[in-house]
Formats: sequence, C-alpha cells, structure tokens
Amino acid sequence: MKRKWITALLTSAILFGIAGCGTQDAPKDERNATAQEGQAAPEAAEKSADATVNVYVSTDLESSLDEEIEAYKEVKPGVEIVKHVIANDDYDDKMKVLLSGGAKDVDVFWGRVPAHVNNYQAVGALEDLAPYAAASGVDLGPVKDTALSVVSDGDAFYGLPIYSSCWMLFYNKALFDEANVPYPTEQMTWDEYCELAESLTHKDGDTQYYGGQCPNWTMNLGAIAAGEYLTDPEPLEKTRAYLEITNRMYSKSHVSIEDMSNSSWDNNASFANGNVYMMILGDWGYRDLDCPFEYGTAPLPVMDGVEPGSSVGNACYLCMSKNATDKQAAYDFMEFYTTSGIGTSITASSGNIPSYATDAAMKTYQESVKIDGIENRFAAKVLAEQTSDTDYAQLYEAFKQEAQLYLLGEESIDDCMQKYFNMREEIKNR
Repeated sequence: MKRKWITALLTSAILFGIAGCGTQDAPKDERNATAQEGQAAPEAAEKSADATVNVYVSTDLESSLDEEIEAYKEVKPGVEIVKHVIANDDYDDKMKVLLSGGAKDVDVFWGRVPAHVNNYQAVGALEDLAPYAAASGVDLGPVKDTALSVVSDGDAFYGLPIYSSCWMLFYNKALFDEANVPYPTEQMTWDEYCELAESLTHKDGDTQYYGGQCPNWTMNLGAIAAGEYLTDPEPLEKTRAYLEITNRMYSKSHVSIEDMSNSSWDNNASFANGNVYMMILGDWGYRDLDCPFEYGTAPLPVMDGVEPGSSVGNACYLCMSKNATDKQAAYDFMEFYTTSGIGTSITASSGNIPSYATDAAMKTYQESVKIDGIENRFAAKVLAEQTSDTDYAQLYEAFKQEAQLYLLGEESIDDCMQKYFNMREEIKNR
C-alpha cells in the first residue's frame, strides 16, 4: 500500500537536525569561512553569489528537483537554478549526445549509475569535485567509503551521491496468513528461498499463484552479494551458480522470464495483483508499490557462507560538466542537494534513502515508511551493484544477453558462460 510522505518538509528539517551531522548542515557561507587556506576551489568562485545553474535530470527526479530549487532560493536567492527535464527512457542517450558535443548549457546533471558516470569521466566530460569539497569543508566521511564509488586518480571524484538502494525480499502477508505459513522474516539461503517458493506455488481455479517473483534486471544479483563481479577472473563460479538458481526460480515457482519479457508486463503491478507470495526487489518498492494488502520485508537471500546481512545496492549522482559556466555556483547547489539537512530531507520525502544520511533526512524517512522489516534495510551490508570499471555497462549487457538465452532454453549454461568470456575479451581489448 502506498505510503504518504511528510509534506511539512522544511519544518521537519528545521526541527530535527538542520545543524546535525557537523559542518555539512551549516550555511554555505559559514562553511567557506572555515575552509583551510590553500584549498580554494578553482575558477569562478567569485561568481557564485549571483549566477545561473542549468540542471539536467530525468522525469524520475523532476518533482524532487522542484522542491530542491525552492528550498535553495532561501539559501542563495541570487542564484537561479534552471531545470531541464528529459523523459526517463531517453535520458541516458540524450545526455551522452549533449556531453559528447560539449554543450555549454549543461552545468549539473544526474548520473543514473556508477558505470555511466565512469564512462563520462573516462572521456573527460566531468569536473573533478575534490577541490570544491576541500574548500567548502564538507565532511565526505559518511559517503567516501560507501556510496561514493565514482573515484579515480587518487582523491579525485566526479559525482556526489544523491540516494542509494538496497535489494531485499518483499512478501505478501495476506497470502502467508491464508497458507498458515510463518512470514519469511529471517535471511535465507537461495536454496531455502527456492524451496519455500516451490512449496507455495499452486493453481486455484483459473488463478496461478507464484511462490516468488524476481525481475530480470540484475542477472548476477546473488553473485554480487557473495562478492563476485563480472570483471573478476574466470570461471566466475558464483555467477554461474546464481544463473542456475535463477533458472530454477523461473522454471519452477516464479513468474517466468517469458512473461517478464513482454513489453506490457509491469513488475510492481504483478506483485500488487495479489497472487505472488514473495518478490525480490530493492527498497524503492517502499516508494513505488501500491498494494491492496499489507506486505513486509526481509533481508535478501544469500549463498551459503556469505556474511549475514549482505545485500546489493547502487547509488545515483549529481555530476558537474567540465564545461559548466559557473563551477562554484554549480558545486554549491550540488552540495546543498546531497549533503545538507534540508536537501537530504527532500530526497527522503520522495521515498528515497539519501546516501548522505543526515539526522533530519533519516527522521523524515523513518516517520514516512511504516513497513515491517524496514530495519533490515539499515542493518544491511550493501555491496556495490557495479564496479568502477569504465566498461562495466557494456560487460553487463553482454552477460545479460547470454544469460537470457540460457534462461529461455536456447543455449546451455556452458555455452552461456564461454560466450560471455569471449565477448568480455573483445570488449576489453578493443
């Protein structure tokens, strides 16, 4: 069931922690006054009191960006933030064109995943944010070793994380009650999960009840939680094992890959129909699910021997174009959006968990989401869904292509893995 988000956002932020989490929640002018000598940010710092900053996002971020802009007017009334919104399905391709063409009106933009940001950085399209952060005195500790994964060349970094995700297990309480089966509140192994899902799968009249549902977006999900990535050396045993687990799920107890490949299929609507007992999904489900029944959440299943609480997640980012007109003004808005109590509370009010977890934002989020098992989200040990390899996006697409052929029964697991290794070598050596 869809939850209502707190509307009195600025009041909440003021009451519950604008000044929390150290200097990141102080006004920008105060933070600049405390910056150490010799750490001044590069060019255009003197312009930031009165400037225009063009911000590009997809439709996914449009509403929260509107709120961020309104809140920032109270902090820097002389700075005009101009939003540019691109349809979500077209966003990544259009940003590639704009950045590769050296567009002069792109100052700040949304980076969907680390792999995309790394690709932009690899072609020299991004500004290094490290000097600006050093000059402002912002404490990057809360994100430096976790969500802030877009880092290269020593201390240089090219994106400030907005919010992060964590994969979990969702379950339909009503169906478990009807089956007189205890809720799956504890972390299971994938074998235990599959056994439970298979025991619950049945047909009643014309209605097919599925033990589970697992979207085909991250074909190596279970291997990542076990610490193995597509860039690791052959033979990728955990990746292979998870593909076989996925095949078991799709063929015996879960919504099939054929159904999910249908262009009209909707993951959230499928679960909301009420005939799926469990679903593997990220914490964005708290924001997006609209179900006529109560659901709870539990930790993501893991392979045998994996550290308890392990899961997988990602972060999205605000980045600065190398061609930004007023780089200091652009950075100031980015830092407000991603690290201040007000900025992160706006992110939390949209149903996302800010990467930079200020006290104000966490209070906003936890008061907004009342779902059993949400504590598992904050206790999880989250491994990054993607590595910083600049080829990772292409490598995943190559793997997904072969994985789908295997899951559709069009090639063997041996052929699937070998073809991926061949494609990986071509991509890395091109």
